[in-house]
Amino acid sequence: MTGSFAQFSLRVLIAIALVVCALLIWQLQSVLLLIFAAVVVAVVLDAFGNALRKLAPVPEGVSRLLAGILIASVLIGAALLFGRQISAQLSQLGDTLPPAWENFVDWAGPERVESVIDDFAPDGTSLASMVQTMFGALTDALSGLVVAVLGGVYIAINPKTYHKGAITLLPQRARDRVDAASRKTGKALRDWLLAQLISMLATFLVVYLGLTVLGVPSALALAILAGLFEFVPLLGPVLGAIPAVLIAGTVGIDTALWTIGFFIVWQQIEGNAVAPLAMKFAVEIPPAVTLFCLLIFGVLFGLPGLLLGGPLTVVLWMAIKTLWVEPRVSG
Repeated sequence: MTGSFAQFSLRVLIAIALVVCALLIWQLQSVLLLIFAAVVVAVVLDAFGNALRKLAPVPEGVSRLLAGILIASVLIGAALLFGRQISAQLSQLGDTLPPAWENFVDWAGPERVESVIDDFAPDGTSLASMVQTMFGALTDALSGLVVAVLGGVYIAINPKTYHKGAITLLPQRARDRVDAASRKTGKALRDWLLAQLISMLATFLVVYLGLTVLGVPSALALAILAGLFEFVPLLGPVLGAIPAVLIAGTVGIDTALWTIGFFIVWQQIEGNAVAPLAMKFAVEIPPAVTLFCLLIFGVLFGLPGLLLGGPLTVVLWMAIKTLWVEPRVSG
């Protein structure tokens, strides 16, 4: 009787501990997402560091630090060369988008647009407050990006220390399997990020050339937005096309229709040619799984969850595959 009561008490304590851990994780979700973003940055630096080590025999930590300096130099150089033009176009974009939205509302019908907004917005929420909330979320995301980049640099300088420390926290019997799974997951994440980078760069170049030919104002700024949105799988291309179509509508209905057709054609080319080629050596995840994971992460964590939904899906997919599916299939 005493043994049964002791086992029951132990199970209750374990259940309470699991609930407390779940609540603690939920309260720290923003911090955990920042840590994950830092890991993503470290993976990017590691990939570039590996490429540098093939060119010059330098230590791992130094190669990753040089990779970070090189990336920062390229970004700063691009900002110095095109900063004034980008700043002017972004300012013009900020001035043009509100009238473009008003033109769209007039064309679609104010009552119909308000009905759609009411369906998606909470009770009592106006469009202005939604936009204000969105800009606040973007500001928080940018400040979080700075922290993530700094954390990623620290992790990338000596990743083995953090990896070994995390593995040491696990029970002895699980360390080898988790260690092997984490290495496979890291490689899959690195390959996925490289594939996304190729797609983002291709989207930026094609959209810039296409919008310039079509005569859409602020083509460079719109191309940058489209390239950045490409980081979000499935939903990103649609989000990147919306500002361009709205701005094209200020030029004329013909330009807007040509812009819509251009994005449809490019997404077909990108989805059927560029992306499969870029993903050839990366992890392949069924589109439905990616879509539902993005929606889940977006609902749970908001904008940061949506932005990090792609790499989170890759990590979750590989963790389940290597820790759960493969051992049972091989067993």
